[in-house]
Formats: sequence, C-alpha cells, structure tokens
Amino acid sequence: MTVANNTSKEVRYGTWEIGGPRHYYREGLILKNLHELLPSGRILDIGCGTGSLMAKLALQGYKAYGIDMSDECLNVTAERLSCLSLSNLAEVKRGSALEVDYPDRFFDAIIAAEVLEHMEEDHKAVQEFYRLLRPGGFCLITVPSNQRLWDRWDEMAGHKRRYSKNDIMTLFTNQSFSVEKIFTWGFPLMRFYHRVVFLMWARHIDKKSGGTISCDDTATRIGLSRLTTLILGNLFRIDNIFGSLPWGIGILLVARKK
Repeated sequence: MTVANNTSKEVRYGTWEIGGPRHYYREGLILKNLHELLPSGRILDIGCGTGSLMAKLALQGYKAYGIDMSDECLNVTAERLSCLSLSNLAEVKRGSALEVDYPDRFFDAIIAAEVLEHMEEDHKAVQEFYRLLRPGGFCLITVPSNQRLWDRWDEMAGHKRRYSKNDIMTLFTNQSFSVEKIFTWGFPLMRFYHRVVFLMWARHIDKKSGGTISCDDTATRIGLSRLTTLILGNLFRIDNIFGSLPWGIGILLVARKK
C-alpha cells in the first residue's frame, strides 16, 4: 500500500465540534451495522473525538467507552456526556490505539472510525483490537478508500494512506480476524459533495487559517448546522444502493475475532 507524504499543515482536532453531514451519515452506517450484530454490550470507540457517537451509543443502551489522544476532545466529550446525564453509562480516557488501558477480552465490539489511516503502524493497532475483544467480538472500521482519490483534505487531516478493499481485509485477516462484511460508501452523491463542496471549504480553511477550524467561520458554521447535517446526511443514504461498486470515498469493514 502506498504511504503519501504530508505536505500541508494539518487540521488541529479538538478546536471545533466534529460534525457535519458526512460525519452524521457515517455514524448512522456504523450504528446500523452494530445493531445487527449486538443488541447490547461494552463498546470501545477508538478516537472518540468530541463524543457524538459515544453519546448515541449510551442513549441506545450500550456501555460506551472512548479513548482519544486530544485532551481538548476528551474535555468536550466528558461535558457532552455530563449534560446528557450519561456519565454513568460512558467512560472516556486519554489513550492511543496502540496501547489501550483496558484488560484483555474486555469489549464486545470496537469501533475505529477514520482512525487507521492516521497511523504509521496500523497493524499494531489491529493487534491491540484483537487483545481487547472477547472471542467472537467484532471490529467496525471505516477508512478512506482508493489511493487515487488522494487530495488536499488527506494532507490536512494527517492521513498516511487510503485503502483498497484488499488492503483493509488483509490487515485484519493477518491478525486472525475473519471478515464478515465489507462495504464501499460515498458514491455518487457524497463523492460529488466532497469534490464540489467539501474540498472548497477545506481550501478556504487552509488559506484563511492554515488548517485551524473555528465555528466562528461562516462557511464552517453553515456546514456544521443541524439543518445542513440532517438534510444532506439523510440524502447520502441513497448511496447505499451502490455499495457494491468500487467508486466510493470510504470503506466500512466488519471483522470478527475468531
């Protein structure tokens, strides 16, 4: 797999509320697949960001755990959970996907959404997932698809690579997981949105503030608004019809610990 060089100043996570229509759609896709696998249980959200997925997991009856490297993100997540009176159903702590401070076989499922592409040694993270899962437990993974789609946002986001289906399947089968499902998402509507709208916004942020995202910025505020998120996020579900085609911008993989 090709590792790309980072030539742009990276986005600083934790300085803004992570969200928007693509984020909303992806979380819905993850939750739908999780519900099909597990009605309840302990779920670890690797790279939990500002906690939107953790809150949804706790509200739906799961025991939610989250780790992140950003103290700013963890503070936002803890405050979100407290405001929703979910602190007794969720726990967050600082940590890396390479070394998670929980015992062996502790989790029923692990979610790593847009995480592995940031890591030089992604295989070591998958080894850690295997240690943390009970036998028969599941990983739900999303990663950006197709190295030929590499663009300015990959550089700003600090990505090391994009994956083919074979790349991500091999990464997990080499660590004694069985691949239960693999799904390409984001074609045609989200791919059009990414090229025409999202990249324009990314260039605007890069030029205006060198990668620092602020909700005081008008374009960012519109993109993160609840109305924009709900309308476009639900519209993107049309793309699920085309999940068997290889032209999406992302991959969802479900892998089971043997």
